[in-house]
Amino acid sequence: MDVSECMRTKLVLAKPDCDYKRLLCKIADSVPRLAYVVDDNYKLLGIVSAVDLLKVILPSYMSVGLARSFSDGTEFLQKQVERVKDKRAEDIMVKKFSFLHPHHQLLKADAMIAEKGFNTLPVIDEKGKLLGEITRLDILVNLVNNCSDYNVDDAGLVDLSLL
Repeated sequence: MDVSECMRTKLVLAKPDCDYKRLLCKIADSVPRLAYVVDDNYKLLGIVSAVDLLKVILPSYMSVGLARSFSDGTEFLQKQVERVKDKRAEDIMVKKFSFLHPHHQLLKADAMIAEKGFNTLPVIDEKGKLLGEITRLDILVNLVNNCSDYNVDDAGLVDLSLL
């Protein structure tokens, strides 16, 4: 099966000049927590993840021990966000990224995801236009949908509070 048959097409997009706070708000409700930075023709320029946004606000010297010493970590984080609020997507985005094409097979997608250590890869056409994304969950759901010869009750959730 081709990637195009199970990729997600509803994605969070951002322009290169999108500011930090707007990026933060854009990915807050998305799963996976990624924003794809595109130009006016939807050519993929870069990717901003939640991890990338956190790297920008957390000082390199921050350790677990130091973080424990803050009485109000939320206030510290809010101050850090204010400090970097003018950073733009083009300043934060990862510009070198792995990708798939829509005609690639799911097996290749899963192998690339595992090899690269990402849970999500963008799907682009030959000109670099963003078409969608594929996640390990999408691949798993596709496999599950092909398990029609099993009784769903046999594989369902067990409510442990009833035991």
